[in-house]
Amino acid sequence: MGTAKATKAADKSQICRKLVTALQKLYGKSVPKIELSVVETMLFAACLEDNPWAPAEAGLKKVLTSYFDLNEVRVSSVSELEQSLAPLKDADWKGLRIRSILRFVFETTYSYDYEKLRRQTLEQAVKTLKKVNDITPFIRDFILHEILGSHIICLDTSMLTAARWLGLVPAKADLHDASEFLKGGIKKSEISEFCHLLRCLSTDPKYAPRFLDPSDTELSMDDVMDRFVELQSPPKKKPAKLVPPPEPPKIEKTAPPKKPATASVVEKAAPSKSVTPAGTAKPSAAIPSVPAKTQPLKPAVKLSTPPAKVPAKKTPATNPTPAKPATSKTVAKQTGKTVSGTSAKAPPAKPAAGKSTSNRKPAAVSGKPTPKKPRK
Repeated sequence: MGTAKATKAADKSQICRKLVTALQKLYGKSVPKIELSVVETMLFAACLEDNPWAPAEAGLKKVLTSYFDLNEVRVSSVSELEQSLAPLKDADWKGLRIRSILRFVFETTYSYDYEKLRRQTLEQAVKTLKKVNDITPFIRDFILHEILGSHIICLDTSMLTAARWLGLVPAKADLHDASEFLKGGIKKSEISEFCHLLRCLSTDPKYAPRFLDPSDTELSMDDVMDRFVELQSPPKKKPAKLVPPPEPPKIEKTAPPKKPATASVVEKAAPSKSVTPAGTAKPSAAIPSVPAKTQPLKPAVKLSTPPAKVPAKKTPATNPTPAKPATSKTVAKQTGKTVSGTSAKAPPAKPAAGKSTSNRKPAAVSGKPTPKKPRK
């Protein structure tokens, strides 16, 4: 909503007078008046806030007749007072404020007679009302206008909402600012009539929901009567908002399925004793696999166990012959194993005749020393 532009006092007065004349055609020219004590006026102000005049009077009358006296109302709970004020809007808050007002008056005077407020000045009365707990700006302004006759525009939340929608007050004005803004265009003798008619408009169930829709353009007091005519006409249907078409669902990219492992991978990954899958041939245990590029393999003789010990034969005392070195044949026969990786058995190397093989000592047999020659 836009903001109301600055307007001269004369223009404000003229526009407010036109609005009052238009509202009188809807709600009549009669303005209700109250003749209550100061304490009852304070209680009535609590009931009147954000409610029409007639239901507020009925609510206050029900509270005064439902209890023995004001002292019983003061000591009652908020829920009990809420039941008595049930038809009114925000009955629970009104019950709390009524009890707070009675407690303040009783604790100040030890009675429920507070007529001394009529003899105070405006400044003194404002300081006095600030001491009351849970009091609202509307209750304070209504008491000051009705009891002291001050030139104050009494606005509550519903009246402020209607005034903003019509363009009477700036869009961002609060209760105090709106009251000061309208004060220059309304005479002191016209305040009761103006506030009563504006309250009737703001609480009318026919128009109250319309005030919740803010204007999209900037408003001024020159637009008040145009807005009032628009209020009486049927509400315009707002164009339907264009809803964008739904986006197609996003297809998540999934990874391609992995290919099953081939036979060669299975052979490499699986242990020697694992079960091979169907359709794959078992590798031959007797014939070792030969790589593509073969190199001449060197026969490597790996003895897992030491050669068996052969008992030494007793030789004649004269010339003992050295024991022959163990060959691969003898080792193979003793261990019962063949050399892996070769198909033909390599012949043992024979020592040259008449010569010892590079001063090679015969292998020690069974760890026993050779017998010494006997002395002659």
